[in-house]
Amino acid sequence: MPADYNSTVEEIQRVLKEKTKRFAFKKLEREVITTGACVECGSCVEGCPVGAISGSRIDNKYVPILTGECTSCGICYAMCPRAFSIEDNLIGNVKSAWKVRSLRNYRRQDGGAVTAFLEYMLENKLIEAAVIACQTPDIPWLPIAKRVTSKEELHDCGGTIYTHAPVVSEMIKGFKEGLFKQAIVGTACNIDAIERMESHQAGFFSVNTDASIFKISLFCMESFNYADLLKFLKGEEIQIKDVKRFAISGGQFTVTMDTDEKSWPVKDLDSAAATSCAYCQDLTGLNSDISCGNIGSDDGWTTVLVRTVRGEKVLQGALKAGIIEAEELESKSVSAVANSARFKKNKFYSLIAPH
Repeated sequence: MPADYNSTVEEIQRVLKEKTKRFAFKKLEREVITTGACVECGSCVEGCPVGAISGSRIDNKYVPILTGECTSCGICYAMCPRAFSIEDNLIGNVKSAWKVRSLRNYRRQDGGAVTAFLEYMLENKLIEAAVIACQTPDIPWLPIAKRVTSKEELHDCGGTIYTHAPVVSEMIKGFKEGLFKQAIVGTACNIDAIERMESHQAGFFSVNTDASIFKISLFCMESFNYADLLKFLKGEEIQIKDVKRFAISGGQFTVTMDTDEKSWPVKDLDSAAATSCAYCQDLTGLNSDISCGNIGSDDGWTTVLVRTVRGEKVLQGALKAGIIEAEELESKSVSAVANSARFKKNKFYSLIAPH
């Protein structure tokens, strides 16, 4: 082969080794080829520096097959248009990454970072209201969108609810009532709705430049339909009124009660998942100011990805005010978030292979 080709391949391998996680052909085969997501472009075949991959015609379909010894150099996976290897593509633009813990004592999920950020913004008049999901008073764990204007109201709504709530609707109602500076806490799908209002030429925030919204996204692998979640719990002999906390971590769905705790693989709840979740590939909320979740941090801490200048100002402000403590996240912890984001993206490929 020409010297310039060989030197190019050497440089590609160096970059992959230093900058991204390298995956063998078997991972490409499992996630892209056998799922039917392969676009038959041949980049993996021709890009393999040791010629270990061949393109074969099977029922008139071009199929990459491992015919030699894979060296796990990672080129085939990295160059595939249907694989996900670059961290920016998985978790988006991140200015800084932290593990955060609230220094104030109230009911909270993980490190309580979300409540702490909202408390700081309300106390310092950075926002006039915060829109969050709370439990409906008379129906346990059925979500209701609530607009709060004080930290006392804020503390009534601790804990994550894994069911959709119309938080964007409640936010817009606030603007109709003259609240032009708001923060909203939601999953990626909620945040995307607001981003559409900001970017579209006919969007609310594009037309009304006086309006301002601070976006906090919660990491979300999937949400659940309330009735189906109720049915799943009943099948496990759990009454939802007895549940004190829901959590998803390490691929496990955990339910905490007064005297007991039970866990199941998240996939066991596929029948209860909201249908809209099958169309989502965004774990962390790429269009938010700050993204928060429990992946990558120790128990009792919240992983926080800061994406914007004003997101950085809020984190640093809360830190300076003594509301939170924060430590920069190690690269291996950021990689853990990226790996979970890759898993969610690959779940999108639920096709049945035609070969």
